[in-house]
Amino acid sequence: MTSIISICNLALASIGKDSINALTEPTVEARACNRFFAPARDALLQAYPWRFAGRTRSLAAIENDRPGEWAYAYDRPVDCLAVRGVRSALDVTGDASAAGGVFSGGATSTATGHAYDAEGGVIYCNVSPAYLNFTERLTDPTKYSPLFIDALAWHLAVRLAMPLTRDAQVRADAFQLATSTQALAQTADANEVWGGADDRDGLTGGRGNG
Repeated sequence: MTSIISICNLALASIGKDSINALTEPTVEARACNRFFAPARDALLQAYPWRFAGRTRSLAAIENDRPGEWAYAYDRPVDCLAVRGVRSALDVTGDASAAGGVFSGGATSTATGHAYDAEGGVIYCNVSPAYLNFTERLTDPTKYSPLFIDALAWHLAVRLAMPLTRDAQVRADAFQLATSTQALAQTADANEVWGGADDRDGLTGGRGNG
């Protein structure tokens, strides 16, 4: 099972360093991983709207300090790394009642996006109630796709290279691989989104036509 330690060990192996068993180990490798893992993870999550990290959540209204510009103000979720859109209503497949109003990235919304502004910890818009579609700070590595894990390990290797090897070429090589694996992961993620015409009739049209 994928874990933070297994991702760290992939990164360490990529730059020729020994593996670790815990981030709390009194080793230079563990201290470096403990320092750089979360920033590398959050930066990669924020860089692209990964489907596995997508969430839609109802927003909590707060006092609007920009009433001349926007009709409503809402508290930005603390685990929101990137805002993807604001919606006024949701048409979500599946039963969301058990999730407390939180829907996974796999849920389908047919609502129309609305204009918004995100400033500090506040989301401004002109709809009420409002639902925010966003990239979550997803800390559970078992939810990551295999290609995302590969890209994350290489991005972590980039950050670890200089502190652990002092070799600029090792860092440069890791950066090149981090860039290429991220591109592959993004392409694979994008290919999971269906964007064609409705072909359900085409799939079933042959039935009963004979």
